[in-house]
Amino acid sequence: MPGRLALLVGGGPAPGINGVISAVTIEAIEQGVEVLGILDGFKHLVKGDVTKVKKLSIEEVKNLHLRGGSILRTARTNPAKSEEDMANVLDALKRLGVGALVTIGGDDTAFSASQVYARAGGSIRVAHVPKTIDNDLPLPGSTPTF
Repeated sequence: MPGRLALLVGGGPAPGINGVISAVTIEAIEQGVEVLGILDGFKHLVKGDVTKVKKLSIEEVKNLHLRGGSILRTARTNPAKSEEDMANVLDALKRLGVGALVTIGGDDTAFSASQVYARAGGSIRVAHVPKTIDNDLPLPGSTPTF
């Protein structure tokens, strides 16, 4: 497992986001991985800003599934639309010491996550949790954020 995992949320709000944040955080910490919550999706990372980050703890997230919304907030910023933005995201994640990224979002966020993985050259493992309120992703009805 990587030493540090980052979590971020892209797109609009949808049910279940906080539950995913909670589950991922608890499992990662129990595996010995530090978890960073990236605030406002890719919004600050595309500018190279690494100050809008918070370390997550089990104590902070253990009952998070009971609350709606996203404690990490969300934004519609898509770093895949610009080479400079993607370079800034990769540099910011490197400066944060991130070895794994979990994104929660729709089709734009999924594509952005795939580009982070492709351009990181294997240095950042990426997992994407699909979520949508637009019903525009071919997902089973039991998906946690669908």
